[in-house]
Amino acid sequence: MGKTPFCKKTLDKKIKALEKLIADPARLDKAIYTLLEMNDLNNDDHLSRAEFQKILQDYGIGDYEAIDDMFDCIDHNKNGFISFSEFRPLFRVQTKIKLIQLKEMKEFQMQYLQSLGE
Repeated sequence: MGKTPFCKKTLDKKIKALEKLIADPARLDKAIYTLLEMNDLNNDDHLSRAEFQKILQDYGIGDYEAIDDMFDCIDHNKNGFISFSEFRPLFRVQTKIKLIQLKEMKEFQMQYLQSLGE
């Protein structure tokens, strides 16, 4: 075995970073607020539908109907904007889902490397 493949090291780093983020609610809230702040183009402390669409498109989600449905679900008070408190649960869940995906990817990678005899 000896050397650790580069992509395994990268996965390990990402997993550890997400675990640290999830374990520290204040840090996670800061990351959420930073994401909102960076994408709040008119600085009104809310995300409009267009701003929300841009975030999801930046993350590879291009299905406008799905984005609109998600926006409507997250906008609990139906004011046409998503606030920090409305966005926070979605981001927390997405972060946990990403962590699960990375761990599954690491497990698959380990099984693959074992099958190669490394």
